[in-house]
Amino acid sequence: MSSTYQYEELPTGKWMRLLKLLPGNSDDQIHLELFTAELKSAPPYEAISYCWGDPNDQDEILCCGQAMYLTKSLATGLKCFRQPEEPRILWADAVCIDQSDDQEKGHQVNMMADVYDHAFAVLVWLGEASTLAAEKAFHLIRKINEHIDSNISESELASHAWTAVRNIPKLGTRSQLFQDDSESEALHDLFGRPWFDRLWVLQEAALASSAWVYYGATSISLGEVVQFAFISVWRPDLLNNFPIRCGLLGEAFEFVFSTYAKKNTWIQEKSILRHTRDHIERSAKPTFQEILHTGRGFGTSKPHDHIYAFLGHPSARAKDGSIGILEADYTLNIEDVYRQLAERLYERDRRLDFLCNASNHDPSAFEQAQSWVPKYHNGGEVASLYRPDWNVDNSAEMDIFIKADFHNSMLHGLSLLFDSITTFTETFKDEDFKSMSTTPVEICWNLEASFTESMDIDELLRDFRWTMVGGGYTGGEVPLQRDFESYCMEKTSSEFCASIQLGNFSSDETPLANGDWERFENEAIINMVGRKFFITKDGCFGLGPSLLQDGDICCVFMGCRMPLIIRPTSTPSHFKLVGPIYIDGVMHGEVVKARVKSLSDLTEITLV
Repeated sequence: MSSTYQYEELPTGKWMRLLKLLPGNSDDQIHLELFTAELKSAPPYEAISYCWGDPNDQDEILCCGQAMYLTKSLATGLKCFRQPEEPRILWADAVCIDQSDDQEKGHQVNMMADVYDHAFAVLVWLGEASTLAAEKAFHLIRKINEHIDSNISESELASHAWTAVRNIPKLGTRSQLFQDDSESEALHDLFGRPWFDRLWVLQEAALASSAWVYYGATSISLGEVVQFAFISVWRPDLLNNFPIRCGLLGEAFEFVFSTYAKKNTWIQEKSILRHTRDHIERSAKPTFQEILHTGRGFGTSKPHDHIYAFLGHPSARAKDGSIGILEADYTLNIEDVYRQLAERLYERDRRLDFLCNASNHDPSAFEQAQSWVPKYHNGGEVASLYRPDWNVDNSAEMDIFIKADFHNSMLHGLSLLFDSITTFTETFKDEDFKSMSTTPVEICWNLEASFTESMDIDELLRDFRWTMVGGGYTGGEVPLQRDFESYCMEKTSSEFCASIQLGNFSSDETPLANGDWERFENEAIINMVGRKFFITKDGCFGLGPSLLQDGDICCVFMGCRMPLIIRPTSTPSHFKLVGPIYIDGVMHGEVVKARVKSLSDLTEITLV
């Protein structure tokens, strides 16, 4: 029986281990050798992106002639990548990092972005699969991408990629692309593989110069898979609303893959992806807060990794320009990591926008934990209402009032307490939008009819529409009104249509014949599910977290670009943060401009 392999300490600096996978046949035991290399002078290597799998399901391999135990997931991947006659230089974290040494793990995690950036290719391993199943799934992906590519010109993409994608004609019938049900089933199984839910894959894939997805022994470029997933987010109708779980990957492209500084990557291979990335670079790039929120939907074995997995992202640079606003340190408890990140973000940006991510959903945890500190390992099931153009604190003119003090796990700052919650709906769920009776839109409007003072119906409907979609709709007011009215005619009762004075046709500016009710419904689902619709004491509409209740206070915390819901505690001037909210009519600083003229107009409060 072989002795167990013992790791030797790595030299100080940017050193790494690489593995040499020795040649062999498919059924042979895996033999490999480990050697150290300095990152900048390392030989060409490929990095593996995979899921660890069940830690109790392990295979024994030989490393430098000694026993090493790997999860079956990685062991089967190494067998797939092994060549019959030539060795192959690879990097895989379970082998190349001493997993029993937290100090080494922290150091290597700080280097992780460099490891994948320097690899000449990334090999994505989804796990074992039959060749027939893999070929069916990949054939459908390619077929749909070809249909999409053939309906968009380069000039349309260069002008505005999102608009070009949105304007692709709808499919006439399912048979155009989905002729073979077994292909659809194979595709469903493909996206059910755990790799698509794994947090670390975001950085691993984003930094890959070249990337190939292996499903068993069959492969496809990562660009093909990501374009398919991206289209599924923006145009689910093109996929006949087929229930595949690829939305997370599509969102990851927009907020993560396309926002790293590296240019020569697999994104270049697909025109839609390339032009979308170029558009994002020309416009407002996602902030670190948006990057972290995107990661909430992905899984990891350690909650620390919801921060550490993004330390290589450009938005995580420290104030001096160095990579990593934090150093990865697995010896810290997660509460300390999250609080330390909040303080570092304030030190760097002199802003408190991290509060936009501090949504509380668990009643018991809300009472015990620091309510103002975002918990990035949960909350991914609720979409963010954050938009970089929100400016509720009128920061351009009010930055002199941004002041924060972190003391005894509390946050002290200046605020404007401007309104309170009067009434609200239940928390909306996905199934509420599938109801054959009363739609969520009708439920919210009926709440308005009971509690809001009468005002101009057109103005009321405008505010109501924007609240349903969380304040954002591509194209602005005209398509929003058109699509909302189309939705009402399609999904709501005739009594409701009459109550909002909607007849069988609309104005020339918003003809119902051109309305896209499904688009409005999709946007409403994204923004309303997991939230409550509410009306404030002053009659404003809003969307807020599921824990909000009667009497909660609407607050502008100076330094945060979104309004917050806070709840008084038994200690004067001390509040619990329930979460960020959307309130129509205040998101661009209107309430601050109207009410704050000097320091005396603000109240000093403490979030606990």
